[in-house]
Amino acid sequence: MRSSVRWLVIVGSVIVVIVLFVLLRPEPSANGTSPTPSTPTPTVSPPASVSLSPTPSPPPERTIVDVTFRDGAVQGPTEFAVSQGERVRIVVRADVSDHVHLHGYDLMADVAPGEPARIDFVANAAGVYECELEDAGTLLFRLEIAP
Repeated sequence: MRSSVRWLVIVGSVIVVIVLFVLLRPEPSANGTSPTPSTPTPTVSPPASVSLSPTPSPPPERTIVDVTFRDGAVQGPTEFAVSQGERVRIVVRADVSDHVHLHGYDLMADVAPGEPARIDFVANAAGVYECELEDAGTLLFRLEIAP
């Protein structure tokens, strides 16, 4: 073989190896680390005399405060109560574009016709908090968080 043909074969082989490496390498996981091989791990049961720690209880249910603002007024209740420590989701539907603001927690979300606002939080601080359409200055509801 001539020397130039030999070099073309070597360069072509290197290119093929690089392309195969790029195409066949495992994808990185969402947290940026390389995936671990999926080899099964054996499960070992503890002896009967060993006490296991209790399994943590599931997170508390989420309380949903659903409010509709239409034709310049709130449709339905304007007073809600939850217990301190509860997970809360506020959903506001409106026929106007504005910002929904939960005072005291200083949480905001945009609302527009067909696009409800959603605010998720844990009710850590007891008290009475107002939620309003910020730009319009319209009170939507009061939320009482009881200790």
